Amino acid sequence: MATPQSYAQDDSDDVPQLTLPQAAALVLERNPHLQSAQFGRNAAEARLSAASMEPQWSVSLDVEDFLGTGPLSGLDGSESTLRLSRIFQPDEARTGRMAVASAIGGQTDNLFEAERLDVLSLLAKRFVNVVYEQETLRLSEQSVKVWGAARALALTRERAGAAPAVDRLRTEIRVANANLAVEDTEHELKAARMLLAATWGSSTPDFGRAGGSLCSLSGLPPFEVLAARIAQNPDLLRFATEQRIQAAESQLASARQRPDWSLSAGVRHDALNDEQSLVFSVSVPLGAKSRVEPSRRQADALASQSALQEEAFEMEVHARLYDIYQEVLHTVHEVEVFDSEILPKARAIRNEIEEGYSVGRFSHAALLSAESELLAAAGARLDACADHHRLLIDIERLTGGDSTWLTTDGEGTP
Repeated sequence: MATPQSYAQDDSDDVPQLTLPQAAALVLERNPHLQSAQFGRNAAEARLSAASMEPQWSVSLDVEDFLGTGPLSGLDGSESTLRLSRIFQPDEARTGRMAVASAIGGQTDNLFEAERLDVLSLLAKRFVNVVYEQETLRLSEQSVKVWGAARALALTRERAGAAPAVDRLRTEIRVANANLAVEDTEHELKAARMLLAATWGSSTPDFGRAGGSLCSLSGLPPFEVLAARIAQNPDLLRFATEQRIQAAESQLASARQRPDWSLSAGVRHDALNDEQSLVFSVSVPLGAKSRVEPSRRQADALASQSALQEEAFEMEVHARLYDIYQEVLHTVHEVEVFDSEILPKARAIRNEIEEGYSVGRFSHAALLSAESELLAAAGARLDACADHHRLLIDIERLTGGDSTWLTTDGEGTP
């Protein structure tokens, strides 16, 4: 992508447009938060490898009865024992550790997926904001032309002696305000572009125009279809992962009710008599069942708590989804009303008053009112279109990211 030297270059034909899928690819490739998530996955894999290991063997050397008094003053009366020992655990304990480590790895994946959706949702909203500011700038520039044309009409009537100078002066005020709006929108667009580039870790907006048609509204499936997708929400899946972790912890606690046996065997050397003998020992902890029982109860209690939290969270997401769904339907209806009723009637009124004003059938105030109504309706329509896409992004986040990207068709003038 070419680097624009000024915003004026963004509109040129030789600078490639940036589409939302292209921006998403940049984010997935460059975003520092998403790149760091791989280290979390590596840590989870290492944790699973560590949990699968068997207890290791150990070697010990015991030396007794030396550097004392009398016959034990040196090393001649010492006893030394070389031992080889190891803890033997039930197979269920190793299986339980691996289950816990695997469930924690699944939790890491859920957290990464939630962060990935958060970043992509932020990207999509910032992309919508850039497209919105581009269209707002277009409307602002159009309003300058509209008020310039109205000023020309007022000047013509003033020169003909059919209108006072104040009509022209009032229109020139509108022209000045429109130019200020253009300048303000240009600043807003530059800031929006900078925020969009920052989403994939760039300090400069090295892209052309953001290609998208805000008022190409996407159709919505029935609410029941969207509600069924709530199960894909990674925040909801997190509760299921927590329950798997607690179930694995409970299983591990149950396995630990069978105590670990510590066995050791070795050779003892009696330096005083220059004799060797074998040694063998077994160590079994007592009361293992009573000690692990609280851990098992704790895991079971946390699993039950997580199940109730999951139910409450799912109900909250369902209600939130329904609320957003109704708002999306409202934005669709708004745009339909603007396109079928408000804008056509506003254009017809403006056209008739423009024609009548030039021959004195309508006042200058009526002309200003008609132009203002049309420009306000065009701006309100654009606001409704932008709200539509922002709400769709929220729906995608709640339903696990079944992406609905903006189209790349051009936006016509109102």
